[in-house]
Amino acid sequence: MPNLNNKNILLLISWAVATCLLFVCFREIQIEQAWIKVKQAHPLWLLLGILGNLLIFVFWAKQWIIFLPNKFAVSFIEMFAINALMSTAMNSVPFPGGHALGVFLLAKKNGVGHATALSVMSLDQLTEGIAKLTVLLIVSLLTPLPPFLKKGLLVLALIIFLFLIVLLYFAYRFHDYKTIETSSNKTLKDRFVDFASHWGHQLEGLRNFKTFCYGILLAYGMKLGEASAIWGIQKSFGLDLPIWSVLLILATLNLTTLISISPGNIGVYEATVFFVYQNLGVTPDQAIALAITQHLCFLIPLAGTGYAFIVRRNFINKNISHC
Repeated sequence: MPNLNNKNILLLISWAVATCLLFVCFREIQIEQAWIKVKQAHPLWLLLGILGNLLIFVFWAKQWIIFLPNKFAVSFIEMFAINALMSTAMNSVPFPGGHALGVFLLAKKNGVGHATALSVMSLDQLTEGIAKLTVLLIVSLLTPLPPFLKKGLLVLALIIFLFLIVLLYFAYRFHDYKTIETSSNKTLKDRFVDFASHWGHQLEGLRNFKTFCYGILLAYGMKLGEASAIWGIQKSFGLDLPIWSVLLILATLNLTTLISISPGNIGVYEATVFFVYQNLGVTPDQAIALAITQHLCFLIPLAGTGYAFIVRRNFINKNISHC
């Protein structure tokens, strides 16, 4: 029998979950009717769906640049590539492996280092959480929230608050931290404390109120890109739903995909969008067509852009150098 390690077991579980969720969505669907609705979608509105999601990278790269301490310099295109490759990993494998890749790639750029890269990722996650919470709050003002969204709002608010407290403590506790020369005599505990202190010292973006607010605005820009993509896909199917329906779908997705349990959140994403649209009165055939199309318009830029950078680096550039 083949030897299944923990990684393979988790992958099998994630695909099993995705398959079950897709089965729940498709069990009462007429596939032919759903496919007809997909083919009838207006291509220009679908293009807006793709471009809206692609716009995320522009705000994302700029956010990482401003959160990077001033003594380090990474160009916009370099940061764009890092975010694209990280996003590809995030949407290709389950669990938080993509975030680890983002930290690793940034750490290797121009001597940034892992502590600094982790500080950028920490501020990224904090501002993204604030943006997600804001979307939930806006939706709650526009329409009554289902019970699970109300609970999700409270849990998310608590997580963000606790995370903010931790970051503030390290950012100000180690504001004047000076790097200590690495010694072979350091214990594992000493190395961990040194790393954590260095990480806190590099949280410059949190100590600078203007920079932090700018980072939050850029996180809002990313959510605006996602929202415009959802709205474009609704228009491509000829739907005339209230504008808050876009935010309701976005807010629900923000909660259900908070932890990736399948590659690209396949199954989870479709089930979420499907059930939200059904609750909005959309027919099951059209709801599943919308869910699949919306996810494809998300994955094409969010997963495909990183693959484009890989192809360019490994094949196109090599072929040019051999000419």
